[in-house]
Amino acid sequence: MRWAPVTTRASGETLSLAIHTLQGERAGPTLGLFSTSHGDEAFTVQVIRHVLERIDPAELRGTIRAMPVGNPVAFESYTRVTGQGMNTDKTNLNRVFPGTPSGWLTEQIAHVISTEFVAGLDSLIDFHCGNSETAIDYILVEADDTPTGRESVKLSQLCGTDLLYTAPTPEQYGTLSQYAKSLGIPTVIAQLGGNVPDPTAYIERCFVGIKNVLVHLGMIDGEIVLPERQTMLSGKRTLLAPHHGGLFVPEVGFDQLGKTLPRGTVLGRVYSAHTLEVIETLEAVYDQTVMIMLRGVTSRVNPGDYAYILGNGATGETLPRELVLGGRKPTDGRQQ
Repeated sequence: MRWAPVTTRASGETLSLAIHTLQGERAGPTLGLFSTSHGDEAFTVQVIRHVLERIDPAELRGTIRAMPVGNPVAFESYTRVTGQGMNTDKTNLNRVFPGTPSGWLTEQIAHVISTEFVAGLDSLIDFHCGNSETAIDYILVEADDTPTGRESVKLSQLCGTDLLYTAPTPEQYGTLSQYAKSLGIPTVIAQLGGNVPDPTAYIERCFVGIKNVLVHLGMIDGEIVLPERQTMLSGKRTLLAPHHGGLFVPEVGFDQLGKTLPRGTVLGRVYSAHTLEVIETLEAVYDQTVMIMLRGVTSRVNPGDYAYILGNGATGETLPRELVLGGRKPTDGRQQ
């Protein structure tokens, strides 16, 4: 492991980013694993730890380069964005790539990630997840009919999730994935985990997906393990967020992650913590509402906080396996 320095904080502390390198004994490509551009997304740090501990360098062709915490300032405060007082503009790390060495703190962090971590990668998996109050389970695919875009779709399917969602146009700009793909680096946007019911099983699912990618890239030997069916959703996603702040009480739990619910199903309610009245009810918005992300615990919410990401099940198409297997025989794996 090495530390890539970013800047000196007012406390005198040097702000640095940890970069891990797992070097195989034989030559091969370089796969990047990146996590926690948003500081409250801690679950996927565990995923990266498991990969670095369990992949044997003697069996690896090439290099795994990993950055488990992309925004240590936000991680310290366990907030989505870089803390107020240290950064008063452009606080979302995943909106400012490739960054600049002379910009706001978040832009300086992005610059070091771009120059010290992304440079030289052949492929990249950018991990995101839920926090202590939320969970998420899908791969986000950006429509991009270029060789890099098509390979990104293939790697995304190989990660082995039941659900993928393709955005018809970029929903955000300045993201790590967009920057990496502009350099010709195929990139997966993996939205996996958080407050999931069985963390151990979920980490194993993520590990199997990463191994699939390594097998496809020729970095390790092995079989590709995919679920019996993978569905690509399209069209508009609905980010269902409370208009009012208060006490959020869920009506559906984390066991409904990835499930399909009918239109009008009550997902959660917001109560005034002071008058104790219901001030908002959040409901399923599609005839086939797919629970891509959900808030599953009683918690305080502010106006606009993440509550649900909902997909339209009517847009779902089963993905053909032939596109990713390249003549290999798949192993069926039921995701738990």
